[in-house]
Amino acid sequence: MNGLIASRRMRSLLLAIVTAGVLAAPVHAGGCGDGWMGENLVATPGVKAALRSTYVAAHPALAPSQVGAPVAGHTYYGSYSGTRYAVATFAVGSGPAYPTIFRTDHQGRWHVRRETHGGVCTDVVPIDLIKAWWLVPWDGRCFVLPG
Repeated sequence: MNGLIASRRMRSLLLAIVTAGVLAAPVHAGGCGDGWMGENLVATPGVKAALRSTYVAAHPALAPSQVGAPVAGHTYYGSYSGTRYAVATFAVGSGPAYPTIFRTDHQGRWHVRRETHGGVCTDVVPIDLIKAWWLVPWDGRCFVLPG
């Protein structure tokens, strides 16, 4: 009889633990009231084309033919609490290529947020995205693209 009672108590305890685990499961970004999270996304050809168009529009002194596609392997794209961010490096004429930071507005349109000389800083891009992109620490709150 004592074995039966102990077995029932053990099952009750296990059920309570499982229930507590389910109720305490971490919240994932995406729904109303969820936590703030950075999510690494794949920069599709359409995203890269939109970034290039935004870059060209932000530089009216440049002829569109002077701005190439984003440099291969140097485009980072993600979402942070519903806002999309991107860091893309464009070959412009014969000058050096530096990363440009983009962000969408509340209507989903891309805007140049900052032009850099290499540093992507946490006052411009959320640290959660910087971590998701595996950027390399550079100077306190700033990071650089790997390699």
